Amino acid sequence: MCVVDRNGYILREFLNNQQGRGEWIPYEKISPWLIKATIAIEDKRFRYHPGVDPFALVRAVLQNAQAGAFRSGASTITQQVIRNVYHHPRTIPAKILEAWYALRLERMMTKNEILGQYMNRAPYGNQLFGVEAASRTYFNKPAGDLSLAEAAFLAALPNAPSSLNPYNKFDATIKRQRVVLQRMLDQKEITQDEYERAVEQPVKILPVDVAFRAPHAVEMISKYYSQFPDAVKIQSTIDVPLQQEIQFLVRSDLDRLKKKNVSNAAVVVIENASSAIRVLLGSVNFFDSKARGQINGALALRQPGSALKPFTYATAFQMGYTPATLLADIPTNIPDERGDYVPENYDKKFHGPVRARTALACSYNVPAVRVLRSIGKETLMQTLQSVGFTSLTQNAEYYGLGLTLGNAEVSLLELTNAYRVLANRGEWRPVQLVHSIKTAEDVPIELPAMDIERGVPRRVFDERAVYLLTDILEDPNARRPAFGNALHLPFPCAVKTGTTKDYKDNWTIGYTTEYTVGVWVGNFDGTPMRGVSGVSGAGQVFIDVMTFLYSRLPELSPPDFTIPKGIVRQRICSRSGMLPTENCQRTMLEWFYASGIPREHCTIHRRFTVTNEQGEKVSKIFEVYPPEFSEWAEAERLPQPPSHALPFFPTDEKAGSSASHLTRLSIVAPGNGEIFKIDPVLRPEYQSIKIVGIVPEGTSDVQIRFDDIREFPYTDGGVWWNLQRGIHKFYLRGRAQNKDVVSRSVTITIE
Repeated sequence: MCVVDRNGYILREFLNNQQGRGEWIPYEKISPWLIKATIAIEDKRFRYHPGVDPFALVRAVLQNAQAGAFRSGASTITQQVIRNVYHHPRTIPAKILEAWYALRLERMMTKNEILGQYMNRAPYGNQLFGVEAASRTYFNKPAGDLSLAEAAFLAALPNAPSSLNPYNKFDATIKRQRVVLQRMLDQKEITQDEYERAVEQPVKILPVDVAFRAPHAVEMISKYYSQFPDAVKIQSTIDVPLQQEIQFLVRSDLDRLKKKNVSNAAVVVIENASSAIRVLLGSVNFFDSKARGQINGALALRQPGSALKPFTYATAFQMGYTPATLLADIPTNIPDERGDYVPENYDKKFHGPVRARTALACSYNVPAVRVLRSIGKETLMQTLQSVGFTSLTQNAEYYGLGLTLGNAEVSLLELTNAYRVLANRGEWRPVQLVHSIKTAEDVPIELPAMDIERGVPRRVFDERAVYLLTDILEDPNARRPAFGNALHLPFPCAVKTGTTKDYKDNWTIGYTTEYTVGVWVGNFDGTPMRGVSGVSGAGQVFIDVMTFLYSRLPELSPPDFTIPKGIVRQRICSRSGMLPTENCQRTMLEWFYASGIPREHCTIHRRFTVTNEQGEKVSKIFEVYPPEFSEWAEAERLPQPPSHALPFFPTDEKAGSSASHLTRLSIVAPGNGEIFKIDPVLRPEYQSIKIVGIVPEGTSDVQIRFDDIREFPYTDGGVWWNLQRGIHKFYLRGRAQNKDVVSRSVTITIE
């Protein structure tokens, strides 16, 4: 069985179940030097004997008698062909049978045909059978193009393919090559001048990790398709030149990280449109046993850390959340089945009220856990399974709220393909590692797909939700508070990092419209790295890989992500995420579902009338947050309005005095018709709004009446009221000039 890459480069040749050997080539295409070298070292009288060499047989009998053991079988090339076909044991009866078959074979085939059989079946070490496989593996050239020195080098191997392994015992192989050249000179197959030039010519074989290209990908293919004897030539989707360049890049990056105890990395590159895996680098060096290079890092199960958060937010966006939704990043004890869950941020800080855009881009843990609490663990588990995480075999309760923070183990390959769902605007499709399979006669055959290539394409996310998520992940301004200018590329690219709490695993996954790239960095033995984050570790590898992908095609920079129908941009207050008022000093444009544009105006930025140091009445804007943020605001030393401060209203310049409605008893906040939503995570006692009124001088005994049922005394500065679902009406009433006075009622909705 032969595995090639998408360009036809041979990745590996294997012995299949029917004892097929490598890639068969005609005798005429074999280098004459190799034919002469093989005859000189293996069977110098091959052209003259009838299949058995009586002179060699007599010599072998004498040598064995002197040694008192079976040391030499005097096998001719014809006999070795028989042995390679029937695999007889090295016993005297078997040797007699081989000799009989060899005599018969000589009567059925010509000498050149027998020699062709031998050279296509002979072992050349490292599971290579036949001269073509050996020549391409060791020298990266067809067997017909070998030089004399190279031909003698290969001819030396079949005599002892294990003990003369060129990768382990190169000097011993060169020594045997000199013996072959000397035999050729003695038998006058080459001249003295040719002999000397061949001895002087340095023999350079391909490095083992280059000769065995994409070993982890080939291993995945061969393990599955070796059970199908008709599968002779398998063309994979791997792009060998691209894989080798990326392997060199990753090695360079790991040299930089060695001092931080980083020994390995894995990279997966998937072409979005075709589903083809173009690069599958399971480790930096497959043959580095010290770093456990034969472990396939693309398939190994590891904790992904924050790299799973985007799927939490994508699910939330489909359930009504928006990038402007205000989330609480404050100390939080969340009741869970196994006790209170207390999430912490990577930077060990709390950031107060943050919009979902900032929370995801900066990878804050606390808001992510609160969102998961809101949408439900089971809902997130269904999402993760729908995007291809087959490694999640336990139920949602097993992982708990830490599921959004990446406490479950997944593979790099399935994580990268899950991000490709986002790149493909919400549609999941299985990846493809095999392009085609053919028989020895070059006839295409249909075989069952590998496990990773199975599955029916399905829509997982609404295109609008995916675009909201993508716009966040490619937004350098949104991630700047946590990551600075890291992860920035000169073209549209959405990217997310992940680092486990113990620094054992380090990830960066991202995508353009054309490629999805996944990178893991760490140690296969599980030892922690020293202070390597997703940015400084896997992030730099990701940047190098993605940059190289597009440096190959400078005229084809990736296009922008397509904006789907049904979403619009709306200017909001950058602090509250609501519609801005004249009090909001910073605003921004944000994307929303067309049906989900905010309806409420900012309630955080409020202007109050206060008394300055000179005793003058002046207006000043304060940021007023709900009670749940009071401790955070105090810790941040955010100025708050004094208890005696009153809401400020502008003067009606046309009237030359305060607006007429200010002279009456009235409610100024909240506004009539406003809608509030109850946070399912936040404790009920922290979910309240402040009712602020205007009480003219001379008005006394002011009460707030709710739903015509209850009354509470109104105090200066306003009254806090706990939210309750439903539609609620309230107004102020009091006494002025010995008369009952009543404000206009305000109706709000609590969802």
